[in-house]
Amino acid sequence: PPILRWYRWRPPALSLGRFQAEHDVDPAACARLGVAVTRRPTGGRAVLHGADLTYAVALPAPLGAGGSVDAVYRRVAGALVAGLAGLGVDAAVGHSDGPGGAACMASQQGSDLRVGERKLCGSAQVRHRGVVLQHGSVLLDRLPFDESDLIVDAGPRAALRSSTVTLRELGAPHDARRVAAALVEGFRTALDIDFRSMDRLDLSSNARC
Repeated sequence: PPILRWYRWRPPALSLGRFQAEHDVDPAACARLGVAVTRRPTGGRAVLHGADLTYAVALPAPLGAGGSVDAVYRRVAGALVAGLAGLGVDAAVGHSDGPGGAACMASQQGSDLRVGERKLCGSAQVRHRGVVLQHGSVLLDRLPFDESDLIVDAGPRAALRSSTVTLRELGAPHDARRVAAALVEGFRTALDIDFRSMDRLDLSSNARC
């Protein structure tokens, strides 16, 4: 059955896209700031985790037109939008074909969830043996540092801050547990799926049909 998982990162970590060059990263800065570096199975650019809520959805690839990359993305995005609406946040799918860069959240390419013109959630997708994995990062708050401190030639901090927005900055609830609960409800209502918790520690972080 489909699996929906929510998780956070300790210590903070910089996840690189599957094909991203390692020389984009400043290893000395990461070591100094206590940031781990890992690589995702999906493409895209670097994402800093630590003040975000990360989601992952794994499901059998639907057949026909409903199983295209864009169709699955839009179904998941619809659930996320519904969940965010429950927190009083009016988000929508945004598309950009502008400048790219080594930092995902500063990039103006691809699709993501935005409030106005500012990115709140970036997502990526990969397929293997008939199964789809889509995961993404919802910005809850900000760390004292960001990708501009960890990535070579990431550009000025101001550019990253102006292109992104956090739930805290929107004045919305930003406690990870409350946000996860609202997003699970968004998946339930938008996709008509009933979830049951699989977390034995009752952290409300994992769910499956």
